[in-house]
Amino acid sequence: MNILLPEHDIVIGDSAEVRGNTLYLYKRGDFKDVMFALMYEIYGNDECYYCHRKLRRDEKQCDNQKFFSRISGDHKYPQDILGPTITNNLVPACTACNSRKSNMNEEEYLEYLRLYEIASKTGNQEILLRFREELLEKQEKRRRGEIPCLPADWIAESGLRSIWVNCRIGQKKGGSFMQMLAEATKYGHLLKPITITANNVLVDGFNANLVSMFLDVPATIIQMDNVIHCGCQYGERHS
Repeated sequence: MNILLPEHDIVIGDSAEVRGNTLYLYKRGDFKDVMFALMYEIYGNDECYYCHRKLRRDEKQCDNQKFFSRISGDHKYPQDILGPTITNNLVPACTACNSRKSNMNEEEYLEYLRLYEIASKTGNQEILLRFREELLEKQEKRRRGEIPCLPADWIAESGLRSIWVNCRIGQKKGGSFMQMLAEATKYGHLLKPITITANNVLVDGFNANLVSMFLDVPATIIQMDNVIHCGCQYGERHS
């Protein structure tokens, strides 16, 4: 898959640059910061993607609605159910939308907003209760692998391959690793994706890669065909 990139060339500090419709990564461990920087470059940083409220990133308040004063990046497909940190999955959101959306995907959250407006006007809270019940059931089906979590064209066709693993990405197997281990044992597959570049360098999902090898369970691989890691010679090759 190709990730979304700005239409113009851009340099992101000493970490990366977009040149000729390709993203070149230069520093290890900066991948997520680069993705968020590119998200703001693509969408701007003054409007919520979901509710379209105009926002400010400073401390000045025009209407004393401090709750909506901040903007941050949101994952359209939630991180806890295979949502990757790539520009295709990141949008700027206000504090309210980021909080209320929780682990809904974009389609589910927009439906929630529609039902919330109806419930507010009619006083009929039953439609929201039914929505939440159906949502919980659907999310559990996603965890069990019964329904898709991501667009099919985001996922690499082949399984886990030989990849270059950056040795500085997460040396300790702490709480995140143990949680992934427990989830993979329960569901028989990983709930976190492994993200690699066109030249097979792992840039996100170090612990997921370890769990996949440790338990020999399937992993969701996202290969970014228009991203090149220029420091792969400093890593180790794992299969």
